[in-house]
Amino acid sequence: MTDSRWLPFFWCMLMALLVSGCPQKVVVDYHGSPALAPGTRPEMNTAGFWIGRHAEADRLVMTLDEIGAFNAYIKDKTRAVYDVPRFSSTRNGTTLQGSMRRMLAYVASKNYVDARGRPAGESLGSLEAVMAIDAIPATVRVHWAYVVRPCDQRILPTEAPLYKSVTDTAIDRLQNNALDLATPVVVLHESADQAWFYIIAPYSEGWVRADCVALCPLEQMERYEACNSIVVAISARADLFGDPLLRDHVTSMQMGTRLPLLQEMGEDRVQVLVPTRSEGGWCVFDAAYISVSQVHHGYLPYTPRNAITQAFRLLNTPYGWGGMYGEQDCSRFIQEIFACFGILMPRNSSQQGKVGSPVASFGSTLDEDQRRKALVSSARGGVTTLQFPGHIMLYLGNMGGEPYAIHDLYAYTEPMSDDERLISINRVAVTSLALGGGTKKGSLLMRLVNVRELSPEPAEK
Repeated sequence: MTDSRWLPFFWCMLMALLVSGCPQKVVVDYHGSPALAPGTRPEMNTAGFWIGRHAEADRLVMTLDEIGAFNAYIKDKTRAVYDVPRFSSTRNGTTLQGSMRRMLAYVASKNYVDARGRPAGESLGSLEAVMAIDAIPATVRVHWAYVVRPCDQRILPTEAPLYKSVTDTAIDRLQNNALDLATPVVVLHESADQAWFYIIAPYSEGWVRADCVALCPLEQMERYEACNSIVVAISARADLFGDPLLRDHVTSMQMGTRLPLLQEMGEDRVQVLVPTRSEGGWCVFDAAYISVSQVHHGYLPYTPRNAITQAFRLLNTPYGWGGMYGEQDCSRFIQEIFACFGILMPRNSSQQGKVGSPVASFGSTLDEDQRRKALVSSARGGVTTLQFPGHIMLYLGNMGGEPYAIHDLYAYTEPMSDDERLISINRVAVTSLALGGGTKKGSLLMRLVNVRELSPEPAEK
């Protein structure tokens, strides 16, 4: 059913395009987009379709010990995954000041606008005062903490969005990441109004609301992180309740989030340990309850079957830039899937594209047919990522020699008689890699730069 809230916006945009007489970039709203992307058949929208076509669906790709070593390799290669409990107790304040000033200057240089179309520069002066950059000491004392509810991590300390233009409001350019319950962080700085903390999380750094985190002694964090008996969220969203009857809803957590298991409550519920925030802002650990249908005891075995199954649990979920709306973008989609196996993928697609064993090398001299054959003959579905600048996908397999992927896609471009038009998908979808063919940017296949299997790289000889 069409959401009536979007109709006024849709018709206003349509009339504006008709009146302007400039149809060269027509943006088709999500509700006007086809239910299936071009080249995708209905039966392809199930995990079983691709599992059934996989020659080694149940092969264990890596053991838990091998994944531990793989994570060490990821941290070393990308320098984009941080072990929060191992942070030094102090940081260089001058470096932190410089980082904040550079980010403020970057935002100022982009000519963003607010929701009313006003230039962002009008509000940046007041935000600079809130950041209290000059108050940062030469040596910053680190404070460890936990996220106590899902929250947005912002580039600047404000919930007010900034956009490229007043007609392009799908992506808030100040959204950096979304942090889930029980994410360990370090607090480096507090805003002048004490409403915001500047923090470093395992995959990103930025500003979060101060009431979203609770300070925690390092010793307590180390014990909490060392818990061996855990459950891992395997549904798109796992609901947490404050009572064993699962009636007092507390919050939800995204796929791949892990929590210490306290005990099993019969056949259908488990009791877990979660961080909460006291009135004084300190961490207090408390019990919560989850349906067993939404979690797995320990990490899932890393097999193609399980990876494809997890990917399809997110099928058709909305696109959320930087985790906006509690959803995921292309790289968060990949991150959540592989977190279910204990694999610590970086947050951004450019870093994710560096992880794993190279499957195919696509030089500029290879045409589309050569690329297609190389991919189909070498890549394994469910465990191979496909990356190009700004985007990443999970390879599923091929149909009649045509490769397919599942990915969180904002939009694609298709050719028209005299120009091109942008089609908004705005969700997790199964598509052919031929999507985008015939346009200036080219098909997804022709844009690929990195094709890697998430398994250890071959040892150098």
